[in-house]
Amino acid sequence: MTGLPVPPEPAAHVQVTALRTAFPDYTFNLIRRRDEQPRFEAVSRDGGDPYCLISDDATEIWQALRARG
Repeated sequence: MTGLPVPPEPAAHVQVTALRTAFPDYTFNLIRRRDEQPRFEAVSRDGGDPYCLISDDATEIWQALRARG
């Protein structure tokens, strides 16, 4: 099969679910491109600060969002 996205590792899905639960004021996406490490994206639902965070390490997003509050 060609052209189909490679599914992210199960651990990445678990991390996104944990982020969604811990920070309900943000929308979280898991971005995956062929042959790349998954990236995590957090976007504020109400335009708050920080508005958008993108990282290939979910821990960085955890730390940034915990530091804001």
